[in-house]
Amino acid sequence: MGVLKRKEEPSETITLRVPASVKAEIDLLRERTNEAGFDLNATICESIIRLTRQMRDEMDRLEGKTAGRDRSRKPATANGLAHSDRKQPASASDGQGGV
Repeated sequence: MGVLKRKEEPSETITLRVPASVKAEIDLLRERTNEAGFDLNATICESIIRLTRQMRDEMDRLEGKTAGRDRSRKPATANGLAHSDRKQPASASDGQGGV
């Protein structure tokens, strides 16, 4: 096993509106997890990554994109999410059009 570590993908900030009661609960959990030595932000981020994959897969199924997808060509990914600097047409063969 090597000692070198890969660079992590840069992160960006998003804004989500949630009910005030959920915000208050998150604030309390942040205090509790910090005191216990855990990283609440990393936990929430991992949950959002899993949710994003699930939503993408569900939308692909609903739009019938998985049937014609070329599984041998993998798009560049970070944290399991496809990403690209270029926009692809909606009819792209990898099913990632317009992302």
